[in-house]
Amino acid sequence: MKSEQPGAAANDLDQVNPSMTAKVGSISDTSENRLEVNSMKMAKVGETPIALIRTSEGVFALDNACPHQGYGLVTGDLGVDGSGDPVVTCQWHNWKFRVSDGVCTVGQENVACHQVHVDDSGEISVTVVEPTDSERLEKLWPSLKAGLENAYVGQVSRDSIRLMDSGATPAEIMAEALAIGAPKSEYGVGHEMALAADCLHLAELWEGDDRALPLIQGLAGIGEVTRDRAPQVVPKADAHISVSEAIESEDADAAMAGVMGMLSRDAEVAEVRHHFLTAVSSHHLSYGHGAIYTQKAFELLDRIGWDKAGTLLPHLATSITYSTREDKLPYMRKPMRVMQGLDFAQLSACADRSETGWTPDELVQTLLTSDAAPFEQCANAVRDGAGIEGLLDAVSIAVSQRLLRFDLGVEFDLDRDFGWLDITHGLTYARAARWAWQLDPGPHTARLAMFTAWLAWDTGRIERRLGVGPTAEPIGLMGKAQTDDIHSVATALATKAMDDRGGSFIVVAHLVKTTQAALEEAEFTRSRLPLMAAARFVEAPRKERFVASAVSESLEFIRTQKPPTR
Repeated sequence: MKSEQPGAAANDLDQVNPSMTAKVGSISDTSENRLEVNSMKMAKVGETPIALIRTSEGVFALDNACPHQGYGLVTGDLGVDGSGDPVVTCQWHNWKFRVSDGVCTVGQENVACHQVHVDDSGEISVTVVEPTDSERLEKLWPSLKAGLENAYVGQVSRDSIRLMDSGATPAEIMAEALAIGAPKSEYGVGHEMALAADCLHLAELWEGDDRALPLIQGLAGIGEVTRDRAPQVVPKADAHISVSEAIESEDADAAMAGVMGMLSRDAEVAEVRHHFLTAVSSHHLSYGHGAIYTQKAFELLDRIGWDKAGTLLPHLATSITYSTREDKLPYMRKPMRVMQGLDFAQLSACADRSETGWTPDELVQTLLTSDAAPFEQCANAVRDGAGIEGLLDAVSIAVSQRLLRFDLGVEFDLDRDFGWLDITHGLTYARAARWAWQLDPGPHTARLAMFTAWLAWDTGRIERRLGVGPTAEPIGLMGKAQTDDIHSVATALATKAMDDRGGSFIVVAHLVKTTQAALEEAEFTRSRLPLMAAARFVEAPRKERFVASAVSESLEFIRTQKPPTR
């Protein structure tokens, strides 16, 4: 009797992959090592524990370790599924595997299946063939895709680690996740993409097994946000469409078609980026998210390859198209009249602080204490030696000081529509504007920098109502940020930001991006305040779920018909 499993023929095994064969039992009635029908036992082939299984259909061999958490399959049950196929059940979490080929019928991942040979005397031999890296990858990529589509964090985690062990890079894994997730973003890519960018940066910066945490945090965000959504249809490429004009007219389909049109004619990265930066500099978009998402998308493409632009940028265009034009809202009308009178061509040509020696202290205090948005004072500072870089220095330091003196009572006051995340946007927005200015300086990105000054001032609206609280004492990571090596502190902050204390995905996304922005802004401003501010945010108590806030806000609106107080 003979039962063959999928794989190379026995006489070809040594020519294909390293293998090991061992006698593991018998079906002979006279053997002391007899394997009965409808039974299973554990055996070893070299160092590999296998589950040896006999049914009325033959003899089969699977890895004994359940691919979920490694519990032994032979401690489970042997039975049949609804189709009558023999299955083995891992009793720990009820995963079920088809005996004939190891396919998981209930659960997530398949179990390895090995070749079985039964000779004429009834002796059972099992050959374990060590798969090549390419063979592992061929099986793991579809498994990762299934895990992402179902937001199974455990499966995504295990597959990612196995993929890296088989030679896949974090960038390749993240690129696969974005190809799956980006088209499923309902209104374009958002926080999940920004988190992916920062997490991939950390995964490439760190080494060995340390890469797993940031990589899988980024993947988990993509899976959580896009699960069960159908991919968005990207219109046919049209090279005649101006992406920035289509976004301005709020035509998402045209914006996507224009992006694909630029890519189809092999437009340079700088040209494509300029269209996006023109669009996000035209308005104060969704509390700065338009600029932040643009920065993160292009940084991602720097890492995963420009050839992946078609899977990401059309959905970035959708995100920007649907963003709120906050500069058109009532609370920005008066300051926008001042801003519209500024000569951004002149401001963009001003020398910056590296040439003039300008220092930000006075402008920082203006941003922190002014009763009205200080656009004119900011413009004067740019002309007087700050330049755009100096303006952004002042913004970063001012927002950092707000984070350091934020009243924790406000965070837990459900009647106030304000919290940690509102202030952190001031720092990440400044970082995005600096990125934009350094890559594409001009009137449009000078305008973007001025919008960050608005947000730095606006993050003080609670202080202007309630007064300024005391600055937090530098203890814990905040104390280390004040004195220790900046990069070692940044690593500690990033690790803590990703250790699941954040609870909800949106909080983790803000923890990570604020930490990354703080590190970079600390280097640009030559001040430790951004890093100290991020440390306080990471370590401080926060609202980590938003149901209670949503209920409070909903009751207030339904009972009074009034919007939240800004």
